[in-house]
Amino acid sequence: MSRGRCMFMKECAGNPFCRSLRPKLREALCAKATLTYQKAKQTQMINSVNANFEIIVKGIEFSFTVLEDGSQEGIQLLKSGDILGTHLLFERLPFPVTHLLALTDVTRCNFPIYFIEDFFHDNRDFAQALMKNLTLDHAANLSNWVHMHSKNGPEKVAYVYKKLQKLDVDMNSITQEDLALIAGVSRITVARSMKDIYRK
Repeated sequence: MSRGRCMFMKECAGNPFCRSLRPKLREALCAKATLTYQKAKQTQMINSVNANFEIIVKGIEFSFTVLEDGSQEGIQLLKSGDILGTHLLFERLPFPVTHLLALTDVTRCNFPIYFIEDFFHDNRDFAQALMKNLTLDHAANLSNWVHMHSKNGPEKVAYVYKKLQKLDVDMNSITQEDLALIAGVSRITVARSMKDIYRK
């Protein structure tokens, strides 16, 4: 993963969260941001030591955690405008060690947490925009959970496959293991489901 200084508006074009902010607010954020780059198929671990407040500028990635028995549990599909590290703003809420699997090349804006804490408490517009983002994110996750819960294994795989295609993910780079993790099914289910997907 590489880093670089954020250039105001140049790298952030198309980022829904930053576009929702007033220009002066965006400029204040960009002045404190460092760009981080994650290549497709790279996995990054985030723990209590290296966790920070980050805005996904562009790209698609999937967050997951590793359980005590070594199995992997998917958390969330992340895209441009989504935010990582919001739990750090609320009295350091306990958060599991998380892994980020980049499904495409990903660019994120990384901010010092002390700056975001002050900005959140002192700037009403930023606080409102962030709370709106959290609310929409929660609603989307709940809707996705209900939607996925109503489907059987093959339907979950087909749904995830089509969703990734719509997000312009190169499906040739996505393994059956990746699909199993994202869809929350076994690799055997993915293998069987892919036969139907390819036939269509």
